[in-house]
Amino acid sequence: MAAAPRPTASAAPRILHVCDSIIGGTGSYLAELLTPQAERYGADALLLLMPRQHVDHVEPRLRDSGIAFAYFDRPNRLIGMVKLLFAYLAVRRHFRPDIVHAHSFGAGVSTRIVHWSRRPRLLFCPHGWAFNMAVAPMVRRVIVAIERLLALRTDRILLISGHERESAEAVGMPRDKLVTIPNAIAADPPAIPAAAWDDARIKLLFVGRFDRQKGLDLLIDAIRPLGDKFALRVVGSPVVGKATDFGPPLDFVDFVGWRDRDGVSAEMKAADAVVVPSRWEGFGLVATEAMRLGKPVIASDAGGLNDILDHGRFGISFPAGDGAALRDVLTRIDADTLRSYGPRGHARFLDRYTTQRMVDQVDEVYRAMLR
Repeated sequence: MAAAPRPTASAAPRILHVCDSIIGGTGSYLAELLTPQAERYGADALLLLMPRQHVDHVEPRLRDSGIAFAYFDRPNRLIGMVKLLFAYLAVRRHFRPDIVHAHSFGAGVSTRIVHWSRRPRLLFCPHGWAFNMAVAPMVRRVIVAIERLLALRTDRILLISGHERESAEAVGMPRDKLVTIPNAIAADPPAIPAAAWDDARIKLLFVGRFDRQKGLDLLIDAIRPLGDKFALRVVGSPVVGKATDFGPPLDFVDFVGWRDRDGVSAEMKAADAVVVPSRWEGFGLVATEAMRLGKPVIASDAGGLNDILDHGRFGISFPAGDGAALRDVLTRIDADTLRSYGPRGHARFLDRYTTQRMVDQVDEVYRAMLR
């Protein structure tokens, strides 16, 4: 574990952010939140505890923000949670934060099971409830019980979508601790050119991990008989384990690997639409990134995605997990239909999903907790 700097006197709160993964949406969220926090509070007031194995996925702007990093080993999820617990205790003792801001299930468990006093204050953000994942009913009941118990040791629970809040209330989370602040990104996209993509077909883009949650298999199966109409570019890779097998090579699919945030924006600029076929989703940051660029979004109605598109008003929706419905959507759309959604989605983004609003609202939560 890297040594954290010793505390310095400051009027700003000292904030320890803890995450069990920085890959994907959580990593983007941390970059959007911590980078302006470093400017607002001073970089020495922040520290991020994260997996050592994910260091290459830290966005450059976060890496260069001046904040301190501490690390724990995460060979797998279960062992990683144990190692995170001990690393957290050491970092908390050394850094002496006023606020601990925990991100996602593993970090939420590891920080809250050892939270016995009123200091530091503890804020937990699930980034998509674990009990909303596709798990067996018994597993879901266990996760709900864990979250309800640990909520008693949490000062506030920050939810990144209206769907997350509805889920929390439905399982009996304490309403007085729930705060909804939608996820957000900077209002202005990176000033970079579009990626090269020369194809006469409608160009669709997927961005995300190759796991069951993100639904890439549904998308590929839906497009398989429509390869003469669509070209699909896939940005991402498996995060853990072997490469996913999507069957024989497909001439309408181009796998290009991971891209940094600028690279993702370049790919989006080249696409005609962005597809987000998630089976479950706490928010759906990829959708707002596309809307920022005025790109049409085709997304499932899973969780926060339904909030973003407002039941299909600001993008094209289909039932989550329904590959046949996605294929039907793709069969019916054309370039003109897609273009009509671009301006609507962009207006929705500017109204609800910009970073300045999110950072201001999180700051209000911090100050309320300290009062």
